[in-house]
Amino acid sequence: MMIRLAGLPFRVEPPRGLSAAERQALSRLPPGEGPGDAPTATAAPPFVLELVEGPVASAPGAGERGEGLPDEAPAAVDWDGASVTIRHRRLAADLDPAARHGRLRRDGSVGWPLEVTLRTALAARLPLEGGLPLHAAGVVVNGKGVAFFGPSGAGKSTLAASCPQVVLSDEMVAVVPGAGGGYRLGGTGFWGTFESGDPRADLVPLAALVELDKGRPTRLDRLDARSALRRLVASTLVPPAPPLWSAALAVIGALVRVVPAFRLAWSPSEPWEAIEEALGRGLTPRD
Repeated sequence: MMIRLAGLPFRVEPPRGLSAAERQALSRLPPGEGPGDAPTATAAPPFVLELVEGPVASAPGAGERGEGLPDEAPAAVDWDGASVTIRHRRLAADLDPAARHGRLRRDGSVGWPLEVTLRTALAARLPLEGGLPLHAAGVVVNGKGVAFFGPSGAGKSTLAASCPQVVLSDEMVAVVPGAGGGYRLGGTGFWGTFESGDPRADLVPLAALVELDKGRPTRLDRLDARSALRRLVASTLVPPAPPLWSAALAVIGALVRVVPAFRLAWSPSEPWEAIEEALGRGLTPRD
């Protein structure tokens, strides 16, 4: 079964192994049959996630970490020197981002183990494609993308909920290189508070990176490249793997030299129009 996340193709096989809960989870993600753009000039081969039958406890390393985690606890993501591992009592996955291949044992009675695995595979693969997974809300303003990033509680979902424009995600977006230079912003299909937003496969030109900060009145201040780099690192969702972080840091360094970054002081009580006006002033070229 093919899906497309942030322009990258993923294939889950065998499709007959998917449970009803997993098929429902995949239906919330962008389908792979559409014309979505790839993040690089050439079409990338798909990341193949192989479903392995059998109990999670029988997977190599399944008992080492994550086995006793309750459902509401996040899965334990690690690096064993060759692959990204994901462990939870409901799933055991091993992902090789360089080879575009992974294996997953899971409890198929629920859909979230498959979603978590695909989300992690995307976050691991993006830096190797020159892209970046961000813990951010993505909004389209006048045909261009703005990524509002910051820690949990900064107001990403609140801001997205108040936005009358197209929202790509309120939780996780992808920055990918454009074919003609610059960067583009895309939804990943993964949501936070919204839980089931529109599974958009669009990639739009990235106009700005905006760190959210609480305050009144609404104010937008430009960040220098060094400050932007430090702040973006904290909102980057790359698994804890040295080769992936090496690639991600190179992407962040290039990104902040090309895309303007800002800090936005705002309050949920302020109308969205105030944010849009601040963005318009900040992005207007000065003589």
